[in-house]
Amino acid sequence: MKGLRKAGSALAVTTLLTLTLNLFTANAAGPTSYTVKSGDTLWKISNAYSITVSDLKLINGLTTDALTVGQMLKLSPDTHTYTVQPGDSLWYVSNKFGVAIADLKALNSLISDSIVVGQVLKTMPDTVTYTVKPGDILYNIASKFGASVADIKKINKLTGDVIYVGQALLIPYKMQAVQTSAPSPAPTPSQPPSATAPVLGWPSVTYIVQSGDSATSIAKKFAVPVNDILKYNYMTLSDWFDAGEKIAINGYAPRNYAVRPGQDSGPTRYGRLADWFLDGQYILKRNAILTITDLQTGKAFKVKVMGGYNHADIEPLTAGDTNMMKQLWHTWNWSPRPVVVFTDGMNIASSLSGMPHSYDTTPDNGVTGHFDLYLLNSIPHASETSQSYVDAHYANVYKAAGKGK
Repeated sequence: MKGLRKAGSALAVTTLLTLTLNLFTANAAGPTSYTVKSGDTLWKISNAYSITVSDLKLINGLTTDALTVGQMLKLSPDTHTYTVQPGDSLWYVSNKFGVAIADLKALNSLISDSIVVGQVLKTMPDTVTYTVKPGDILYNIASKFGASVADIKKINKLTGDVIYVGQALLIPYKMQAVQTSAPSPAPTPSQPPSATAPVLGWPSVTYIVQSGDSATSIAKKFAVPVNDILKYNYMTLSDWFDAGEKIAINGYAPRNYAVRPGQDSGPTRYGRLADWFLDGQYILKRNAILTITDLQTGKAFKVKVMGGYNHADIEPLTAGDTNMMKQLWHTWNWSPRPVVVFTDGMNIASSLSGMPHSYDTTPDNGVTGHFDLYLLNSIPHASETSQSYVDAHYANVYKAAGKGK
């Protein structure tokens, strides 16, 4: 099961958004950056370019008024974003900005082609501005910033490798930080989510869990509190980490909130669709006790979540629960059945197979092994799993939501 998740000021975010709009309008025809010269101060620069000292510091991430000769200052924020309008699609945004759909999805950590009105999309990577110095070549600049020559050429619309002293280049840097050592990010944490406000994308810094990682070790790598790692990934200290999973570091991980605690007073015949990766994995946590109701017969039994990463692995809670499952399948087999999972006041459309296999953590329940439980968009743990088996699960999930045949 997916194992993990420094909240910022809403005022700071609002200020930055307002600043972006105002400065972009004010500086559209003027320079967007300035190289600090001997004798310069923030006050002098701010007066020369009609921008406040506080805005200069905010744009450039400055915590003091100190400047160094040769330092490059942004005079306006990067404006590489687009706010989705009614009727927009990824295809439309792709064509509008000349960015491939695949690149748009990668830039914005989208797992589908769905976008919503008001969503802010990156249309090019985040950048820093670099002024070419004597002796610079694209290869050395790319190496300095951990970028590629191809990316620098693409973002600056360069057709060759020729650059000149004093030229201002946009340098893309990777915001989806997949690394094994501590970076030095200047994060802008997202605000805490609420039950009515889905989190639509990944924050600026993420991490791919490595074998042996823990909340403590990951927190040390990024020099952040352990509680932040857990909070941003909707987890607790009792939850486990799985090697290979993507987690959030400086803001909340994506989540739909398609189902919410307390919606239902008890089990119902049909459940709501809840995406495994955007909701389910945060609800069906290890050791959680669930009530499962078979859609066709209405028979119910209890199970315990053993774990799972791409879907939930469950075990009957008692021998009596195992007997109830035997009545449904008659003989253990892989054929899945549409079911509804009830937990914490939520009924979730699901699909359950009838073949016990592999690991077992409940020795007194009358069966050895665990069973596969799929939610919307769950996937198998093994690549060799039959597609027909997966498709049967998908069909059952929709049936359990009252949407299938």
